[in-house]
Amino acid sequence: MSVIKRALTILVGAFLFTGLLGGVPSEDHGPSAEAASTRTSDNQRVRAMKVALAQRGDPYRYGAAGPNSFDCSGLTKYSYGRVGRSLPRTTDQLKSELRGIAKRDRARGDIIVFVDGGDAYHAGIYIGNNQIVHASRSGTPVKVDRIWTSSYVVRRP
Repeated sequence: MSVIKRALTILVGAFLFTGLLGGVPSEDHGPSAEAASTRTSDNQRVRAMKVALAQRGDPYRYGAAGPNSFDCSGLTKYSYGRVGRSLPRTTDQLKSELRGIAKRDRARGDIIVFVDGGDAYHAGIYIGNNQIVHASRSGTPVKVDRIWTSSYVVRRP
């Protein structure tokens, strides 16, 4: 085999090999890929709920994700982060990127995302008995409240 044929064979082989590798899907699809693709255990969800409950009394601050102040989605992100899970940062991302669960199947630690006309505007962590722990608004610390409307969806990390 001539040197030129050998070189061409090597180049074609390298090209085909690289093309095959390029066709393998990547595991990383952005910063919220883990949240969208990895499921939490019941134990992790309950532990995240307990982390959120431990933040009761901490002040609300828009855009804050802890450890000393929170907004609503910041509290969910912080609580799940403490149990080794990364969640999306905003209520819209929580709604669109996490797995939907029927309201009748909600469980402690699930994320309750409140919606108005399909737009997400608030989130909290379900603690059972139709209650959530959440950071609601400026001047109001993290607290437990009853779910006040039926306009919400349930998301399970």
